[in-house]
Amino acid sequence: MAAQQNSSGLKIYDQKPFFQRFEYLLRTHIIKTVIGLYFRILSLPFFRDTSILPTYTKVYPCRPTLTNRIFIPKSYKPDDALLPLFLDIHGGGFCMMSPSCDDKFCSEFANTNKVLVVSIDYPKSPAHPYPAAVKAVTDIVNAILADKSLPFDKKKVAIGGFSAGGNLALAVSQDDSLQGKLGGVVAYYPPTNWTTTLEEKLATKPKDSPPDRLEASAPAFDWAYIPPGTDLEDPQLSVAFAPRDKLPPKIYIIGCELDLLCGDSEVMARNLANIGHGQRVGTEHVWEQNGVKWEKILGEEHGFDATPATGAKQIRVTERRDQMHADVFQWLSEEVYI
Repeated sequence: MAAQQNSSGLKIYDQKPFFQRFEYLLRTHIIKTVIGLYFRILSLPFFRDTSILPTYTKVYPCRPTLTNRIFIPKSYKPDDALLPLFLDIHGGGFCMMSPSCDDKFCSEFANTNKVLVVSIDYPKSPAHPYPAAVKAVTDIVNAILADKSLPFDKKKVAIGGFSAGGNLALAVSQDDSLQGKLGGVVAYYPPTNWTTTLEEKLATKPKDSPPDRLEASAPAFDWAYIPPGTDLEDPQLSVAFAPRDKLPPKIYIIGCELDLLCGDSEVMARNLANIGHGQRVGTEHVWEQNGVKWEKILGEEHGFDATPATGAKQIRVTERRDQMHADVFQWLSEEVYI
């Protein structure tokens, strides 16, 4: 990330030289192409796990080009009580991937916990830079909340997302149209602050950390998402600057120890938690205070739960992923779905 201050003292995203813009464009499209091909292969009938497919998909008139995926628990019957709702936003650096990438999480979360899950799509950069995704997700969330065909309890609504999706969940939650409608937000390893440099982010990691998987791609993804001249302290971009009273009453932020984004996320969690008079309870790495929960997953990298692995690592990652999601649902059931 590169920033400069304008005459008003604002930190703004600066314009890159032509050849650097060309390099970032090329790098972004190469990554998008490779990742897109990988997921297209996984979607082929031979590889596709049909047990995790959504109940159905739905397009809302407010955003007719975006298809959302609805997961109704398989055990649900029409005469059952209305379900809690979890709105999921997928990751991908704001520039790639799709809601189908979260099918495994959404299906398991819905069926294990008897929760209605809606996986939301959004327009991708660089064709649709900030704030296009924020505006689109806001529109779709409002459409979902007004959708009488979905069997959910409007008093039990949470939003969450992974990586870029976690940022969008925190950004959208601040919108005036959603005030009082979202009981909680869950942000898995989100980017939260573009005013800190890449070097500053890397400096927060443990000294013996392996190379960070985001280090090479982050500058290109930032360029693709953030238009030149953007105020980097805009709270719907750098969500660390969000006013506490604009966010849902309950907040759960999860960071990964070996992720360059973790330091900023922890600072955000601490700043939010310090608003109020409640005492902090928990441990150094997992604690709660004033409606905010922070958890640092030790020894794991960004997106560890969605990264292919084999052997002993696969067993470890699966166990930690399942425990992470179980902890999230327990928190939701105790703090939001009540």
